[in-house]
Amino acid sequence: MGDPDDLHPATLRSESGFSLAEIVITIAIVGITFTALLGGMLTAIKVSTQHQRNATADALARSAAEWVKDPAQTPYVNCATGTTYGLTGVTLPSGYTVAMAVRYWNGAIPTGVAYQPAFQASCFTDAGLQQITITATAPDGSTTEKVQVLKRATT
Repeated sequence: MGDPDDLHPATLRSESGFSLAEIVITIAIVGITFTALLGGMLTAIKVSTQHQRNATADALARSAAEWVKDPAQTPYVNCATGTTYGLTGVTLPSGYTVAMAVRYWNGAIPTGVAYQPAFQASCFTDAGLQQITITATAPDGSTTEKVQVLKRATT
């Protein structure tokens, strides 16, 4: 049969290699680590994309606000609507939209400690001050940024 020394425990211990249990545990640890790293990278990519959408929408809303409040580029219009003040000087990134809503000062003088003029949605008479809300929206609708400006008649 064989040499009895071949089956001696000292001979078996000298053989190098890993047991099946060690290999399975190593594969499991590497798999869990890889899954965690991949999940972290995917989350970072999603957050980065969302941050880029937020920054683009914010920059767009602020650019539109600067354009609208500039009296030389966009003169005051009595009883203006959300489409009256065009954004011809603002470059819209692909897929982004900008909407405007106009509210009108009712001409009442505020009283009390908090100086808060009253604005209304309908323009019965234009008292020379408009509150314009500019809303920029990302292409997928996930991000909306709003900026409010006050526009007054200059004459």
